[in-house]
Amino acid sequence: MTSPFTARQAGLVSIVAAGLILVSQVSQLVLPLTMPESFWIATQSLRMGLALLAMFALLLALTGLYARQVPEAGRLGLVGYLVAFLGTMLVAGNWWYEAFIGPTLREQAPEVLTTAPSSSILLAAAITSVTFAAGWVMFGIASLRAGVFPRRMAVLMTVGGAAGVLTLIAPFQLLLAFAVGWMGSWLVSSESSEFDQPESLGT
Repeated sequence: MTSPFTARQAGLVSIVAAGLILVSQVSQLVLPLTMPESFWIATQSLRMGLALLAMFALLLALTGLYARQVPEAGRLGLVGYLVAFLGTMLVAGNWWYEAFIGPTLREQAPEVLTTAPSSSILLAAAITSVTFAAGWVMFGIASLRAGVFPRRMAVLMTVGGAAGVLTLIAPFQLLLAFAVGWMGSWLVSSESSEFDQPESLGT
């Protein structure tokens, strides 16, 4: 398989994804404690739009990280990649709803937001969270077995994936973000080190 990214590109997009998730998740925690409710409501589209952008970057990062270890990751890596991709896409769908539909409901039908969620919504949220977590756990285990990335990074990704079962609640995406960003930094530094090495003398 030809990689769609160089190691540096995969690393950079992973760092960007980690940074966007970090800002998004921290804002979900800090703003309710430091800002009035009116500000929290007024910035919903902006905050959720940032979370949506973070998931787009995470999909690119996932593809880049997988492409760096396709042969070594084997079937588990492929399955983990596909399930993690689906789970991340489902989370992005949730953020899209929160960014564009949520504010409209708050203005035109606020009573909807005060009622208990229906069983179908709860089921959808459960499917989203479990798919996200299962995919990233499998991808983390496949990365651990592949041995392309340092072991501690793959372990953190696996743990972060497991924490992703609560991915729709801040700050449970942070561990995964740290793992993705760490792998990205390692890719960038590794490629830089290889580039800086003097060429061996030819015979």
